[in-house]
Amino acid sequence: MKKIIILLIIVIALGVVGAYRIHKELTAQAAESIDKQQLKTGVPVRIYEVRQQDLQRSVSISGSIEALQTVNVAATITEHIETIHVSTGQQVGQGDLLVTLDDTKSKLRLAQAEASLRQARENLRKLENGARPEELEAARALMEQAQVQHDLQKIELERQRNLYKEQVVTLQVVQNTENLFNTTKAALDAARAQYELLKKGAREEDIELARIQVDLAQVAHDQAQKNLDDHYLHARIDGQVTLRRYEQGDIAEMNKTIFQIVHLDEVYLVLDVSELYLPNLQIGMEVAVTVDPLPGKNFTGRIAEINPVANELDRSYKTKILIDNREDLLKPGMFGRAEMVVARAEKVLAAPGDALRKEGEQTYVLIVDDNLTAQRRDVTVVGVFGRLVQLAGGIAEGDKIISFSQDIVQAGTKVKMAEAPSGEK
Repeated sequence: MKKIIILLIIVIALGVVGAYRIHKELTAQAAESIDKQQLKTGVPVRIYEVRQQDLQRSVSISGSIEALQTVNVAATITEHIETIHVSTGQQVGQGDLLVTLDDTKSKLRLAQAEASLRQARENLRKLENGARPEELEAARALMEQAQVQHDLQKIELERQRNLYKEQVVTLQVVQNTENLFNTTKAALDAARAQYELLKKGAREEDIELARIQVDLAQVAHDQAQKNLDDHYLHARIDGQVTLRRYEQGDIAEMNKTIFQIVHLDEVYLVLDVSELYLPNLQIGMEVAVTVDPLPGKNFTGRIAEINPVANELDRSYKTKILIDNREDLLKPGMFGRAEMVVARAEKVLAAPGDALRKEGEQTYVLIVDDNLTAQRRDVTVVGVFGRLVQLAGGIAEGDKIISFSQDIVQAGTKVKMAEAPSGEK
């Protein structure tokens, strides 16, 4: 029984194989018959009429949006934060006050420096201009008063010495009187010297020293003013506050970022461009830009920067596309794409890439002559622009190139025109 079943399976299998072979032979015969018929009446083909045209090739390169300018606002001193004047997300203008630090001590230092500067300038003025009459008279009166005090103290000293000889007073009393006498003598000498100085006027070296003291006082004043100014932090650019790391009352540390401000009226789309495309890019070139969060919205940018040094890992060049963002639609970190024209050709002969044929190393196309016969023309591919290729040699404007045909079409084959897509004939 098993043998019978096996024999039936073998017979059925042989029948199937035989039927397939017969079908294949009949199909081949039918195709051969159709091919022969077409060779007699003309094989249907689609053609493309060669014409001069401008071509360009674009590539889509992905990147991310970055702010045109980012500025970190930090204090140059360590001090308590007295007032914070802005909040995150707020638009600020260049020069706007952002933070006030505790300025109590700095104001006192500036007041002291201003007083010292005024005094130094007044001293210099006196030395350069000489004493005024009222100043000279005051100095003379002071000298005369010192002379009277000196004379009285001299008389008193003689009296105390005589009393000491008579053992009426102690030595201590005499010594105290001598000290007072010496004090009045020193005061008289100083008053006399000041009076004589005012009469004679200052020496040149004294005037020069006074000028130096004014310069030093000015430097100290300017430094005190700068120290005070450092307590008021202003925006250095127009932009938005995007980062805030301190609160009112905190201690702001020297050179630690308090705010971050970004300028977003214009933004960059930053790309890594392959070295293959670099020769066709130039500063100022217009670029079409889209971003994923805004489907259907198109932006126009221009190439603003091309890094002249390649990334060592992938041989790409950092390229920045500048985009107008006054509508405030683009935000740093968005994923975007740039459609960049990387090749152009003007008034050249072109044909669809599907029309190209190869024989060894030679590229050729088939054209249709006036007798509707396919003729071979050897060509050179100059450039590829999407589905079209720029060709040179062997063709002329107006030639009808076969862009699609059956494999049986060769040079010398009779053809007839088939319906073609738009742009072909």
